[in-house]
Amino acid sequence: MGTEQAAPSDSGRSKRGLASASEETRKQVARKGGVAPHQKRGLAAANEETRARVAKAGGEARANDREGLREAGKRGGEAVRERYGIDFYREIGEKGGGTVKERYGTGFYSEIGKRGGDIVKQERGSEYYSTIGKKGGEARTAANVNVNTVSPEEQTTMTESAGGTAATAPKEVSTA
Repeated sequence: MGTEQAAPSDSGRSKRGLASASEETRKQVARKGGVAPHQKRGLAAANEETRARVAKAGGEARANDREGLREAGKRGGEAVRERYGIDFYREIGEKGGGTVKERYGTGFYSEIGKRGGDIVKQERGSEYYSTIGKKGGEARTAANVNVNTVSPEEQTTMTESAGGTAATAPKEVSTA
């Protein structure tokens, strides 16, 4: 628009926006308005390059809102759980794992496990593994000591809650 100073109108107020532009600028804007697509408004009326630039900027702004993304993901997961149940996640996890195994082979899991382990070692130090190994050994020893005082049903429940399966539960040792 023009670089002219906004002049007071007859009513004593300053002209703003297009009203403060020169006569020539107002005519140019009016001409462009006469040939603009009237059915499209806003971003839809913009050219493809402008729409792409605006969409990219919006996507980047959204991606920077980590808390908003986390909250949206949580709400989505809760909605899926309500609609399909918790077993749905197990089913899709098994399908996904099977697809990855078919595509990349079983060595893929070894490789990503090793990479993850190396990252943890870098971040926490090699003594971290000694510490968690010791804790795991102590927990297993405590479970084996208590095995004679716990019923087989309780053993299964304890093992499953620790992330194992009933097949890995300590067996009762006969002393006879």
